[in-house]
This record gives sequence, C-alpha cells and structure tokens, in this order.
Amino acid sequence: MIRAVFDTNVLVSYLLTYRPPIATLIDRHLTREDIVLVTAPELLEELDRVLQYPKLQRYYTEAERTRSVALLMALSEVVELPETIPRICRDPDDDQVIACAVAGGADVIVSGDRDLLVLKQVGEFPILSAAQFLEWIESSIL
Repeated sequence: MIRAVFDTNVLVSYLLTYRPPIATLIDRHLTREDIVLVTAPELLEELDRVLQYPKLQRYYTEAERTRSVALLMALSEVVELPETIPRICRDPDDDQVIACAVAGGADVIVSGDRDLLVLKQVGEFPILSAAQFLEWIESSIL
C-alpha cells in the first residue's frame, strides 16, 4: 500500500474534470486500497477555499462542494501538521503539503504545481505529477 499526499491542484482537477490520470488513480487504486490518501486539516481547508473561487463556483453548489470536501476527508487519513513548518518552497502552501507528507509518513507527493515538481524529491519521498504517479503505482503493483 502506498501512502500519498495529493496536492490541492490535483484534487481540484479530479473534482472538476474527472479525467485520467487522476480519475484512474482515485477510482481504480483508492477503491482497491492500493493508495492511502494522507491529508491535513489545513489542506482540506485550502481545497474548500479554492473550490469557492468565483471561476470555480459555477461547477458546484455549496452543498456539492461541502460534500466533496467531506468525502475526501472520509477517504483520507488526516494528520496534524507541526506548529512550525520549515520554509522549503516559494509558496508557504506548498510547505504545508511537504509537512503533511512528513507528518503522515507518506511515500510520495502527487502534484501539478511546478514549485513542488521542480524539487523532484524532498527527503526520501519523490514529488510526482499525477501521470508519473499513475505509471509508478501501476508498475509497482503489477
């Protein structure tokens, strides 16, 4: 079983477009329990905040947005972030993603954010795009 932190941009992509590779990851591998999603309250709050952006509100009613965030919380292992998070990335929100991976003992971070992807790896875990992660997980379980 692979423990993964999915960055907000990956989850928004899934919720709005429901296309591969992220749809395949969640539908196929999460339901088969090949993946444990690891998240933190701060990341769930960010997801909820992003889904309220005016350009995204047309895709969701408030009830659907609330349900989507609650479902992701229910499907995930929620961990607490440390009070002090070291600065690694240009964007402090990205540092929260890394802190979540560390706090949750993740094996990988899945992101579409260039500021994270350019790092390629932090500590012992890789930072992969959804397509790279899908390729990695499917090759490791077959």
